[in-house]
Amino acid sequence: MNNETIRNHYDAFARMNAFATKHGAVFAPGSRAQAQFAVIAGVVTAMEGQGVAKLSGSQEFRGGTDAKVVAAENLREEMRAIRNTAQAISEAEGLPDFDDSFRMPRSYAYEVLLTSARAFLADATTHQALFLEFEIKPTFLADLAADIAALEAAGDVQDGGLSQQVGGTAELAAEVAKGLAARKQLIPIVKNKYAGQPGVLAEWATAIRIVRPERKPKTEPMQ
Repeated sequence: MNNETIRNHYDAFARMNAFATKHGAVFAPGSRAQAQFAVIAGVVTAMEGQGVAKLSGSQEFRGGTDAKVVAAENLREEMRAIRNTAQAISEAEGLPDFDDSFRMPRSYAYEVLLTSARAFLADATTHQALFLEFEIKPTFLADLAADIAALEAAGDVQDGGLSQQVGGTAELAAEVAKGLAARKQLIPIVKNKYAGQPGVLAEWATAIRIVRPERKPKTEPMQ
């Protein structure tokens, strides 16, 4: 397990721990849910002690990670509003290809999101007057640009913190295994408990998501 994978798992466990602090009181004391959330809390503490929080740059990393998650969701929200408006324009104006330029990215990778958002900004700027006819908020282009900048800045903060971190991965990998076992149990428990509460379930879906490192394409050996 490489450092990037370990850091991504830690990020998810930290969000799950924050979720438990906010919503965990609905589970009965001594319940399986409370026990597994306690495991997650212990994993977060152990990982911080073994190779994250105690090292220089760790707090910068955590702050950057938290800011990055928030910035990405804010950016997606702005893009969804533009996407929905583009679909309305396409139908109302008889422009079947108009909304093709405003498709939400399927990948959760931050760089993919940023690339799509920049394309949204360029294309929407060209058709600003048309978007405004459909009562999108007047500041939609400025807001989109600001959210792009916020995600870029959050990435710079995170990368700066990560570059300072070193540590043994064996101990951290062991904690990751514990966290994943608890996460596996908590996923259906929380979904069942909060069935019918889409807002809380959306928070949970964000909390448990583990960013997978992008795989570099294999290169053919030179003949």
